[in-house]
Amino acid sequence: MRRTIISLLALATLVSPAAAQEREWLLDAADEDAFLVFGVPETDDVGVSLWCKIGSGKVKLFFPDGSPSLAPDTKADFKISIDGKEHVFNGTTTANDMTGATSIESELAAADGFFADLLKADRFTATIGNHSTTFPLIEAGLENLLRLCRVK
Repeated sequence: MRRTIISLLALATLVSPAAAQEREWLLDAADEDAFLVFGVPETDDVGVSLWCKIGSGKVKLFFPDGSPSLAPDTKADFKISIDGKEHVFNGTTTANDMTGATSIESELAAADGFFADLLKADRFTATIGNHSTTFPLIEAGLENLLRLCRVK
């Protein structure tokens, strides 16, 4: 029994801290821009990013790994489901050379009803091309981002 515990402890020390990290929500505001990112801190691992020019009244929704089935440099529809309600968006696609997938970005008004639905939810599911991912919203800080993005 003691040997098993020692073996498990030794194995645990071999696992790198980066491998054990999970994605989390991070809000960052600079002089002109505000970003709310769901990713692993201090890495390129990002699942979704919402960002704006502060006070612009617009928020961009960006999925770096939208779907490998999307063609880059085109317009494509994608949907986000929140508590059984679907929101359909049209976004601009871009090749993501790092992952081989195609990124997609769409711009919305900060006052769009979509954000009101997000604020009431604990998660949402993005379906982009043939790829679906569910993202948690617990402790996301979305209300703080929207406050920064709204027209002053």
